[in-house]
Amino acid sequence: MIDQKYLIQKQEQFKKVFPLYDFLGWYSTGSSVSAADIEIHKQISETNESPLYLLLDTVACAREDTKDLPISILESEVRVLNDQPTMIFVKVPYKIETGEAERIAVDHVARITPSGGGSGSLLTAHLMGVHNALSMLNIRVKIIVKFLEAVKAGKIPADHGLLRRVGSLINQLPSADTPGFKRDFINEYNDALVITYLAAITKGANNTNELIDKFNVTFDKSSRRRAFF
Repeated sequence: MIDQKYLIQKQEQFKKVFPLYDFLGWYSTGSSVSAADIEIHKQISETNESPLYLLLDTVACAREDTKDLPISILESEVRVLNDQPTMIFVKVPYKIETGEAERIAVDHVARITPSGGGSGSLLTAHLMGVHNALSMLNIRVKIIVKFLEAVKAGKIPADHGLLRRVGSLINQLPSADTPGFKRDFINEYNDALVITYLAAITKGANNTNELIDKFNVTFDKSSRRRAFF
């Protein structure tokens, strides 16, 4: 059951904030229309003469062979069945419109599989390559550490040739205790933070610009736009 008083109150509040928008209908999830959906639709019809009903098929969303967006937009009609007026749902044709930014984002997400693979964008491929390299480096470092611990504990004989190679590899690493290393590390760390900060500012400015453009289009006084809920 719907709290009609609460629904009317929220609708009035929404109209104050977005006076150019209209309440068109409601939505739910499921594979088919149920009797409960019809009852809810009847209650919503008390505040909207002809509301729309959007049904998202969650079962179809989970199938890999689903290509189109599994949604149905329905409107109610009253027909005489068995000499009784009965409300039924009929499908309404619809068209989905998206902006360029939305299409790029959806295409980017669609190309990435849940396991982390997929083609994706160049940035995704680069990050996945870095992740795989770091994972392999971590595995090999753990193998060297286990080998050195086993040699120190006397569990395996010391191979001096192999130990010299490990020592040579360790000597190539920068010392983390010298003042010069700490100074260089702090400088690089600060540079990375500045770049990250500038990237965040650039992204925020771009999002603000897109929001302003959408706001100007949405609230254009020369055309009255409608929204769906």
